[in-house]
Amino acid sequence: MSRRTLPADDLNPYVALTDTTLNVILVMVFVVAALTALTRVNWENLRYQDAQTAFQEALKDRIPAARRPVLNRGKNDPVGTQRWVFTNTALFKPGSVNLSPGGRATLGQFAQALRENRGTWRRIRIEGHTLPTLNRTSDRWEDATNRAAAAARFLVTQGGIEPYFIATAGRGGQNPLPDLKLTAPDHARIEIVLEYTNSAPAGARP
Repeated sequence: MSRRTLPADDLNPYVALTDTTLNVILVMVFVVAALTALTRVNWENLRYQDAQTAFQEALKDRIPAARRPVLNRGKNDPVGTQRWVFTNTALFKPGSVNLSPGGRATLGQFAQALRENRGTWRRIRIEGHTLPTLNRTSDRWEDATNRAAAAARFLVTQGGIEPYFIATAGRGGQNPLPDLKLTAPDHARIEIVLEYTNSAPAGARP
């Protein structure tokens, strides 16, 4: 026995209207949720923007452009984080884990900016990186760790930064910088990651 199909004229207009209304409501809920999430992210960024900009300007005032670290914006760090990149050649003696005179001057000026902006940041993480790990080569974790420790020790002993703010890590060659050949020397670096506080500094936007 075949099923009888209702002609188009027999369709209940109230059912069709209800379906359309439900679809519109679902779309609106999705749009509102998406806008809320986007607004929340942008608001979180604004909460830290003044403090991050102030620290960036402090570095421009104190460290010459040739020695100044650059921001690594390619990492998926949490909101409220800045990642400053120092090449090994800018900080260390060639082939050594010992700081060069220029490296000591650079870290000293970086520490000065940290002290003058104390209260806007809450934690410092110092990561050591080597050249990328290639096939059949081992990671140089010891070099990465020792250079990170040397930078941290200088910030504490010469830079006036309390040690309980600082953590170190030796990342080896597992995290190369983007847009560079694997053999580029700038992969060998120190990254100082600043985590800013949740509370805005005086004078910042509410």
